[in-house]
Amino acid sequence: MKQEIKSGQEVLDDFIASIKGNELLDKDTVTAVVNLYEAGKFTKTNLVNAMSHIREKNEN
Repeated sequence: MKQEIKSGQEVLDDFIASIKGNELLDKDTVTAVVNLYEAGKFTKTNLVNAMSHIREKNEN
């Protein structure tokens, strides 16, 4: 039995597709992650900044 190894791009594509359809996840978080990914700005720094912004917004 031959297993196919996915590329990093394929893994991320699958991840983004799975979170888009998951109703149990926070909508703001999903939107931020998807927008960063689709804009080609899916980096650790941008992700941390987006999550911090959402956290601050939810605290107010």
